[in-house]
Amino acid sequence: MSAETQTTGAPNVEAPVIAVRRAALALYLIVTVSGAILMGIEIAGSRILAPSFGTSIFVWGSLIGLFMGAMAAGYYLGGKIADKNPSFTMLAMIVSGAGLYTFILLPYFGSTICEFVARSVTHRMAGPLLASAVLFFVPIFLMAMVSPFGVKLQTTSLSGVGGVAGWLYALSTAGSIVGTLGTTFVLIPMFRVSNVLMGLSAALVIVAVVSLVIFKSAIGGMSKEDRTGAAIHTLIALALLEAWILWPATHKQPGNERLLEYTESEYHDIGVTEYVVEDNGRMLEPKDTRRLLKFNENWESGTYPYENAYRNSVGYTDLLHLPLVWVNNPEKLLVVGGGGAIVPTQYILHYPSMKQADVLELDPHVREISERYFQVPADPRIRFHVGDARRNLRDIDDKYDVIVLDAYSSGGQIPYHLMTWEFLKDVRDHLKPGGVLATNIISAVQNPARGTERPADLLLVEYLTLRASEAEIKGPGRDASPLFKQVYIFPRIREGEALRGYEDVYRNVIVIATQEEKPLLRTDVTAAAKALATGTNSKIKINNDAFVWHADHMFDRDPRKEELEGLKPLCDEYAPVDTMYRPIKQEETMRRLY
Repeated sequence: MSAETQTTGAPNVEAPVIAVRRAALALYLIVTVSGAILMGIEIAGSRILAPSFGTSIFVWGSLIGLFMGAMAAGYYLGGKIADKNPSFTMLAMIVSGAGLYTFILLPYFGSTICEFVARSVTHRMAGPLLASAVLFFVPIFLMAMVSPFGVKLQTTSLSGVGGVAGWLYALSTAGSIVGTLGTTFVLIPMFRVSNVLMGLSAALVIVAVVSLVIFKSAIGGMSKEDRTGAAIHTLIALALLEAWILWPATHKQPGNERLLEYTESEYHDIGVTEYVVEDNGRMLEPKDTRRLLKFNENWESGTYPYENAYRNSVGYTDLLHLPLVWVNNPEKLLVVGGGGAIVPTQYILHYPSMKQADVLELDPHVREISERYFQVPADPRIRFHVGDARRNLRDIDDKYDVIVLDAYSSGGQIPYHLMTWEFLKDVRDHLKPGGVLATNIISAVQNPARGTERPADLLLVEYLTLRASEAEIKGPGRDASPLFKQVYIFPRIREGEALRGYEDVYRNVIVIATQEEKPLLRTDVTAAAKALATGTNSKIKINNDAFVWHADHMFDRDPRKEELEGLKPLCDEYAPVDTMYRPIKQEETMRRLY
């Protein structure tokens, strides 16, 4: 007589019902948690791809498409295996295998694999798709098997299969919703991505052990083989947790750099490093040490913190003083894209006429780091506005002498909504009469006369957009005057680079847009730059020789008709800029902040 019947003298009919409910609970647990972790890995996975491939539509399309393909394959094969061997032990092994693969590969080797793929496959679309396949296909394929296994194990009759399938897929989807929102709004903002991935992986193995024990106990107890399997799963889970604690995935710093700060914000992997010159451990010439701000692998800003003068160490920033050729005594500056706040700091420190420098910066961590490490003065004239630049610009009533656009997201890409005609019209409307717009673009200056490569398309579409009229964008019957009447192009020419033949090479290009009726000639621009470097504004602590050099080498040829073929101005409804970004070069050495 069982223990349940001894107290009443009658059989306990509730015992089988309780056992069935416990077995179903185990099944519901593993299905729901697997769905949540699957989507958590997808969200966190985007942060692994971003340093190498950016955040373009191609990256997200590759990631989503790969996940859907892996899930389809997993559903199919999972159903086949479940029909032949409907074992909860097999299901638990599949789930723990996904967790083990994810734990070992993604946090420790994910960035290295992405870097290798990016340097081997430079195609904008093929690169992120291949990296996604290598990193994510196996764990997503395995986790997708869970739902068909659950349907097979839960179904007791053919007539009830529809309800069982619907309920289990609803649980999996509910878990996916929780995993998506939880990873996006809680885990990534609070923890490093490597820790998020390790935690999700360990959770997979743990839920496999717990659900296996619950299921086997409910259906009649655990056999010797079941206990052995559960013990092995438990040891694997404990080993993963121990590895998580003892060998965390850390950022690997190049030998000649010293890491001062590293943080993962909602938008970037942010690092502050110094190039240290040493001899037998002793620092030489501290004034030559460069401090750099990095978003993922890209240099964003830099200074020489041990010099007496405030000087930037990323050369293109000097060219953002070119607007003073047109505005001699600026009073108000707006910078879109904070970085290390180098430009607003230079303007405030070096131009006595300056009364206000506003900075629109998306990431609050960037503001904190710029103030802590890049000598941004505690000056009330420098004002940060944290949040999306386009939205914040609409809330600002001030008008400015100079507006600088220098905003970049992961992978060295300008957010497309900060390049469209509608945004640039808002920018123009915030300029004073005679005000100047300067924007930094990474592009070539012209497309080669032959070949299929078009490295200058990003610059050319911005040129077209700056020159486009409302009638061209919105249709006939609108204002036919151009957004800006004059557009000047200043490519940054590196030291030792040939004066000719440089135009089809990717580089920083500073574009100046004004409302002058008559354009300045190159000689006028050069004369004004010399006056800035040697005259009343002689306190400018920039590389004056380079400043004048670049003014004298203004690219003053209009784009050729064949270069503009197939290109249209950018607008909110049409901005295919993801096809125009600079691809990774095979010979590049990229530094990862992971």
